[in-house]
Amino acid sequence: MRSIKERLEQSVATLGTLDRKRDEMRSPALGNDTEWSLIERELREIEEDILQDPGALEKFLVRNKRSE
Repeated sequence: MRSIKERLEQSVATLGTLDRKRDEMRSPALGNDTEWSLIERELREIEEDILQDPGALEKFLVRNKRSE
């Protein structure tokens, strides 16, 4: 399992590549679906990591039941 740091570094690299391709192709919408998907996945994974081991954040957590 990759660490948060490794995952975010890879995601930043991917987003940078998308941004460069947008500039090269002069297409601001290029890869929007990929960008949103990547950001959404990272936020879900970070949330899960925090819920599994909240550390100092525990006192700030309010857990809600989600229907999935």
